[in-house]
Amino acid sequence: MQQTKRQHERVTVDYEVVFLWEDAGGKVHNTRPRARDASDSGMRVESTVPIENGTQLCVELPRYGSVIEAVVRYCVADGAVFRIGVQYSSSSESPYSVNMEMDYYEVLQLSPKADQETIHRVYRIMAARFHPDNPDSGDQERFLLLSEAYRTLGDAVRRAEYDLLKGTERRRAMPLFQARVFVDEKEGEANRRLGVLCLLYAQRRRNSENPNITLMELEEVMSIPRDYLEFTLWYLKQKKYVEMTQGADFCLTATGVDFVEEHTPAQDILRRLLTGSGYRPSQEVNFQFASSHVQ
Repeated sequence: MQQTKRQHERVTVDYEVVFLWEDAGGKVHNTRPRARDASDSGMRVESTVPIENGTQLCVELPRYGSVIEAVVRYCVADGAVFRIGVQYSSSSESPYSVNMEMDYYEVLQLSPKADQETIHRVYRIMAARFHPDNPDSGDQERFLLLSEAYRTLGDAVRRAEYDLLKGTERRRAMPLFQARVFVDEKEGEANRRLGVLCLLYAQRRRNSENPNITLMELEEVMSIPRDYLEFTLWYLKQKKYVEMTQGADFCLTATGVDFVEEHTPAQDILRRLLTGSGYRPSQEVNFQFASSHVQ
């Protein structure tokens, strides 16, 4: 008889998990097997400790920051280890579930073009910052959201599936910022500062309840390398023109508002930035303010 095709695709993995369970006498046991393959419905692990079929487990996945209930479906000796198959309980949400209404790139403040190493690095930094145990900036809700995003984007296969299913059009870069006066590494720095201030000013005027813009949004709209923007934002923060919120977004300060209004550029092209009315690629660019403004 032909074997029934598995309903859930399994992928090869290699990371440590934690199993906790109670025996018939109520004693709690734990072990740390290594997961070898996983799917939305369960996983296979290699353990040095056997566990009886039907045992109810609490499975911790430190890699994903989640906990789930499961049941042992088989336990087979394989040399010095035991191959154990577990199935997630129907009442539990799979640790690999994906919320397609959530923009995971936005959560992690990343560009969709970010490589996997960058995703891992950014998650480690943000997770440490918002971990509930951090007495200065701990935020449990934010931490759980970061972990949810990382579960998908941190895995290359799941990320590819998410990108395919999400299929949403990313913000389009404004042609204005592709002009040489913005992209030049050194000479364009003063223009990038003013461009960021104008975008934050326009956002605050449009939406006073949510005046923030993320680094990823700035990167997409301005189409400027992140390392350039990070230096620009550092400078503007030091000058007290912008501030970073607890959620790692950026917003204009009162000092920044005063600066923008005092130095509103004469060019029509930048007045459009302040009003949010856009930019037509056919317009000519003629900047004369770079050397005298945001310095």
